Amino acid sequence: MHLIITSAEDVASMNIRGKLLGMAEWEETGIFEDEPVLSHGNFHMILIKDIHLHRECLDRDVENDTGNRYDTFIFASRHRSESGLRTLTVHALGNYGNADFGGEPGRLVPTNPMLMTEALLLLKKHGSGLDFGISFETTHHGPYLETPTLFIEIGSGPEAWPEPEPAKAIARVILELGQSNITGNDVVGIGFGGGHYAPRHTDVVERMKISMGHMVPDYAIAHVDGTMLDQIIERTPGASVAYFHKKAVKQPRKGELTVLLEERNIRVVRSADLEPRH
Repeated sequence: MHLIITSAEDVASMNIRGKLLGMAEWEETGIFEDEPVLSHGNFHMILIKDIHLHRECLDRDVENDTGNRYDTFIFASRHRSESGLRTLTVHALGNYGNADFGGEPGRLVPTNPMLMTEALLLLKKHGSGLDFGISFETTHHGPYLETPTLFIEIGSGPEAWPEPEPAKAIARVILELGQSNITGNDVVGIGFGGGHYAPRHTDVVERMKISMGHMVPDYAIAHVDGTMLDQIIERTPGASVAYFHKKAVKQPRKGELTVLLEERNIRVVRSADLEPRH
């Protein structure tokens, strides 16, 4: 069972919530913070009154109030960036360094790599005709939880958040999660290098049978020592390989990371080492 989290303070989140309510039949199955817990198939959905980023330990609060534990938390959210690029994104949570936008410094939230990659591939399918880029983002921001979590977002500014079509695409994606088996035979990987929107990792999961968990952008590579790498691996369940944006991570840093990975039985792979998706 997965939990969808929507926020009354987030225009995009409420937009997606409205589409979810219109696309499926939901039944009330409980109360959380004076709002109904809604149920449909393998999903429950809640409404919180504050912004997602700062709802630390929401999984603990949900369990304490409802008695329910969930396989995955799925946050439907807005995305904001200085570039203003129209983008639909999926990403894992945590902070490699400081916690400027929620979460805890130097701590990562568990991922669900196959579900997160399935979400991206379904976004590519349902959002293909929209005027939006579709990509992963590398791991960033809060809140901190102990339950596997992903964010799925409409970005990157106020003009995009209330638009009906991207919200409809994301709602379709969420309702199909766990049913497509697109990623059922994937190896699970962790990623290193490249920009915030993880272009190489977005590309490789579309072409090859690999599901990505935590991804580290160029600007956070300096934070990756043995202790952080242990956390990246532990919080990417099933991780067995690592994929580098090869032009982004230069020597000697790539060599140093490769040694650390091999010591932990994580194999560095190229696209040619992976099985084609189609």
